[in-house]
Parts: sequence; C-alpha cells; structure tokens
Amino acid sequence: MRDAWTICQNFLRKLLLQRNLLRNLVVRDLKSRYIGSLMGFFWAVIHPLMLLFTYTFVFSVVLRQKALVKTGTDSFALFLFCGILPWLLFQDTVIRSVNMVIDYANLVKKTKFPVEMVPLSLFLANLVAHWIGLGILLLALAWSQGLYGRVLLLPLLWIILFLFSLGLGWLVATLQVFLRDTAQVLQVVMTLWFWFTPIFYTLDMLPERLRPLAQFNPMSVVVDGYRACLLQGRSPDPAALLQGFLVSLAIFILGGAVFRVGKREFSDVL
Repeated sequence: MRDAWTICQNFLRKLLLQRNLLRNLVVRDLKSRYIGSLMGFFWAVIHPLMLLFTYTFVFSVVLRQKALVKTGTDSFALFLFCGILPWLLFQDTVIRSVNMVIDYANLVKKTKFPVEMVPLSLFLANLVAHWIGLGILLLALAWSQGLYGRVLLLPLLWIILFLFSLGLGWLVATLQVFLRDTAQVLQVVMTLWFWFTPIFYTLDMLPERLRPLAQFNPMSVVVDGYRACLLQGRSPDPAALLQGFLVSLAIFILGGAVFRVGKREFSDVL
C-alpha cells in the first residue's frame, strides 16, 4: 500500500515539475498529426464526422438496423458511436505508447528524459481529438433527440479512461523494451478486446457466465456509462463506476511500478 501511494505521489510531483514539457509534448503530437497537411487540424473534425456518416449509412440505411431495446435511441449508428468514441481514445493511447521508450531511445540513453510523461501526452492529445468527435455526437443527439444533463458526468468516465490507458501504456512500453514481440501481441489482444467490449451489443446479450468477466473490464464500464449519460439520461451505475475505478487504479499502480523498475535497465538494453 505504501509503494502504491509512493508511485502516485512521485507521479503527481513529476507531473507538476514537468508540466511545461508535458504541454510541449501534447502540442508537438497534435502538430505532427495535422500541421503541414493540406487541411490541417480540420482532419480532426473529418475523421469522426466520416465515422458517424458511415455508421449511419451502413446500419440505418443499408442494413436498416434499429438500436436494441432500452438503449435510449432508435438509431443504431448513435448507439454504436457512443461506444466507438471512448474505445478509440483508449486504443490509440495504448497502441502508440508501446514504442515510446524505443522512439525516444537517444534521449533515454543520454539524458534523464522523463519518458513516463509520453503516454500522458498521448492521452491528452487523443483527448482533444475525442472532444471534437464528442462535440459532433452531441450535435447529432441535439438534432435527433435532445441532450440530457447527465452529460456533465462524463468526466468521471474520463478519469477511469485516464488511469487505465496510462497504466497499460506504461506496462506495454516496458515490455516492448525487453520483448520486442509485445507490439505484435498487443495488436491481437486489442482486436479481441474490442469485440469483448460491448460496443456493438449490450452487456445483457452476453451469456450469463461471461457477464462478470465483461463487467470487470473497465472499458465495458466506460462504454455503458457513455450510453447512460448520452442516450438514456441516467447516471452510470455507481457500483460499476467504483469497480471500474478500482481496476483502473490497480492497473495504473501496476504499470507505474513495472515501468519504474524497468527504467533502471532501459539504457543498457537500448
């Protein structure tokens, strides 16, 4: 317990001391994605907009798929988009974190570069893109069925996403330094994880024996919470929120501990 508190204290202290570096990393990441391209930052609007149009056309026009019972909407596209948005934030952060130590190898070997800040910068940069997609979703919901005040509870879900994404980012980045197959394994795991998360379905559609395992998945808690706030106008289940937070916090502490131990050997291995 003392080690866990130490990890959190060290992280917060380093976050405060390195806040300018963190801001620069976030700006650098956003610029590398959009600056220099013909349409620039407008791509951050185009991508989620095209996703929404694609889902609407395929599921609502071609397949004429209606949303499942008691989901809060008749539009399967909106139902799906509520699940896809938080998943993309999580997936992009973790997958891009896996090679972060290797990408900054020169700085890691020659300076005391705080490479543990990189996954956080990736999450924050992805969060900006996420907010743009969320803004488009909110406009679509306002036009089609109206908005609920429970949308103000979404930051609670972002805390779970933050802890879970950052902890896994540290963990896979450390493993990648010592086991270079980690990135390939992660791609497979994320694909399986995507389908095990209730993005295209609801939790009650799973076989009863699998539901406790699915509920233990923080991404299930986040996706269900997004639909509760945005589509149903209700608060996320407090028990599920607590469980998702505790699991995410455990992964955050585990990832931080593994990264701290592995960092001592990075210079030798790289």
